[in-house]
Amino acid sequence: MPSAAAEAVRAYHERSKHRPERYAPGPGRLDWANQPDPWRTWDGAPRTALPLAADGLATRHAALRRGELTPPAPFDRAHLGILFELSLALSAWKEFAGSRWALRCNPSSGNLHPTEGYLIAPSLPGIAAGVHHYLSREHALEQRAGHEVGREGGWG
Repeated sequence: MPSAAAEAVRAYHERSKHRPERYAPGPGRLDWANQPDPWRTWDGAPRTALPLAADGLATRHAALRRGELTPPAPFDRAHLGILFELSLALSAWKEFAGSRWALRCNPSSGNLHPTEGYLIAPSLPGIAAGVHHYLSREHALEQRAGHEVGREGGWG
């Protein structure tokens, strides 16, 4: 027999989920005066600027749709910059009535819950080994954790 806590969770789930005939109940409004910061950053984290270079790519979208594959690219700062630029970067800024907001390459719920990107990599020219958070506003990587190579040659 389920516990009282489990029953409370199930009852909450049933009351709060979307259904084919209606949306989940909510507050009925957005609190525009109390919005979270759309940019996740860490003060003091070392940053590595990435180059903006996607406009220089020779392969166009139409060629990819025809099945033309691009040649393999090196795992380096320049190509990682292109990967983040095309997948998670900002595509434009919009402004209206004194408000300004960014449009992203990956639309997600009207930019209310932006997708985060991370890179876990060994030491590369211009990028330290470790875990890096992608900061789309600045097209940069923020190092969140570093790694050292252990005696066996693996991650320490």
